[in-house]
Amino acid sequence: MNDPRMDDRIDAIAARALQRLQIEGALRQVDVAFAELLRDRLRASTPVALAGALAMRAVAMGHSSFALVDAHRLLDALDTHAQLPDIDAWTEALHASDRVATAQASGSENALLAFENGRIALLRYARYEQDLAERLHRRAHGHDPPAADSTAVDSSLVDMLRRLFSRDAAAQTHTGIDRQALAAIAALRRRLLLITGGPGTGKTTTVARLLAVQVADTQARGCAPLRIALAAPTGRAAARLGEAIDGVLRADLDAGRLDAAHADAIPRQARTLHRLLGWQPGRVAFRHDADRPLPFDLVVVDEASMVDLPLMAKLVAAVPADATLVLLGDPDQLPAVEAGDVLGGLCAASDDGLALPKRDADVASALLGMPVPSCDAHSPLAGSRVHLLRGWRQTDADVLQALAQAIQRDDREAVLARLRSDDPALAWRYGDVAALAGTMRCDALPAFEAVRDADDPQQALKQGAQLRVLTALRRGPFGAEHWNAWCAAELGARTPYFHGRLLMIAANSERHGLYNGDVGVVWQDARGDASVWFETAQGLRAWRPAQLPAHASAYVTTVHKAQGSEFDRIVLILPDADARVLSRELLYTALTRARRGAVLWATPTALDRALDRRTWRDSGLEARLRALPAASA
Repeated sequence: MNDPRMDDRIDAIAARALQRLQIEGALRQVDVAFAELLRDRLRASTPVALAGALAMRAVAMGHSSFALVDAHRLLDALDTHAQLPDIDAWTEALHASDRVATAQASGSENALLAFENGRIALLRYARYEQDLAERLHRRAHGHDPPAADSTAVDSSLVDMLRRLFSRDAAAQTHTGIDRQALAAIAALRRRLLLITGGPGTGKTTTVARLLAVQVADTQARGCAPLRIALAAPTGRAAARLGEAIDGVLRADLDAGRLDAAHADAIPRQARTLHRLLGWQPGRVAFRHDADRPLPFDLVVVDEASMVDLPLMAKLVAAVPADATLVLLGDPDQLPAVEAGDVLGGLCAASDDGLALPKRDADVASALLGMPVPSCDAHSPLAGSRVHLLRGWRQTDADVLQALAQAIQRDDREAVLARLRSDDPALAWRYGDVAALAGTMRCDALPAFEAVRDADDPQQALKQGAQLRVLTALRRGPFGAEHWNAWCAAELGARTPYFHGRLLMIAANSERHGLYNGDVGVVWQDARGDASVWFETAQGLRAWRPAQLPAHASAYVTTVHKAQGSEFDRIVLILPDADARVLSRELLYTALTRARRGAVLWATPTALDRALDRRTWRDSGLEARLRALPAASA
């Protein structure tokens, strides 16, 4: 800016915007403090301070960055209409500041913000994004694994693929190809593989058999035993991954599809990502990073949609360059609670996962003995994604699967038609608070009474996994806390740790072997002494209530807390008043937790609000991937 009067005018507009944002409560105290640090102590201009405050606020809203041209969208989400500086003048002020750099810039020790391609971000988050993009791009387009050229004519591998993946014709989708087999073949040829699909499409079944193929191929080539790590974002998700893989391997062994030597080489226990990377109390850095990589040849991560940007960047940096990284997830589910929609960005930067680049398709065709569709490899992560289509979870309740698909494609008429059907697997109800209490007594309370009246803790935990009430909010008259208290009162609670109370752990505890999301049940002995029982990796174990890490009742949980879980039935409660969390993704995530039945409590207005809103996560990851040099797939 060469005109001092223009500088003063832009500064004044930015100052008024900061003031209004603060008065209206759109900024938190930490956002305001960051703006003051930039402007008052570091001598940055007011437009830079405003950008910093909004970048800080954006991270708290789940965005890794925001585009200046879309800053109004950020303000709309904050329910404010503060006037922002002219974009060109604002851009010039950001370029002129030594407190603003690019993610790749060296010698930017004075910078706290990054500004590139019209996007503003906290420098730390921009560097996470750039580092992640570069490492994934190298992994997707680097040298092939050793198996890449040897698999096309391996008759033993052909036989194993046919034994593991040959099922009835109903399992074949998209031009008759078993997509689970395609994923197993792609993993032999790629250092990066995304296996995506809706709930119940067989992602963990696919990965269990993929691992068996990997082990068999490694043994056939006379290589050292394959070192495999299984991980997930939460302790409960990690336990489910291990249990699911164990179940698939046992079934395949019993059916004669799998050799014991191959099955024995596959781990059955998964870890949280924090434990895998080596969480160090009081430190941001993990024990494993790019300089001290993980000691594994193949790393599988389930529920990748729940992994935020900083954690994914640290994970990818710690996976050795010559190891294979397999990410499982559903891009239509709610993204991570913290900043970033990494899986969504990776899917946007890859093909649709329904075809393979020609070289991969030719090998897959030879192995499967049938044509495999090929595609032009133009996207940054071409060939790194296989999308599964067939849903298995809700096969006993077709109406639930049809409803989820209608929500996915934003088919409002189909959603309403399914909800208004007389199918016993699905009910749609609404009314006043008394009517909601009646629905809870009818549809939820009997399941919780069955927990209380069970014969032993193990049976109680099994009963407790049958049904879960889900809410969009944690607090308020439609929130989880309110209805957990209601359930306790209806069940006759006289003490906090009453007999049959379901509890959910809210913080990871390595010492206990209990993790965020683990569910236990309070059980009183003949003397009335209470213990809390959990299913752990070592079997059924009990703790005294005072020994437990942070926890809360688990009759009712938020949809976010239930992500990655599945139940026979769910009851979903949406609030009457509008809330930013109401979205199509929240509806889809909640309703796909159910295997056999669901009750939706939502007024038509609340349902419309949820269907109208998409979860918005602003990110530059896809753009960074597309900006990297093209490479042949």
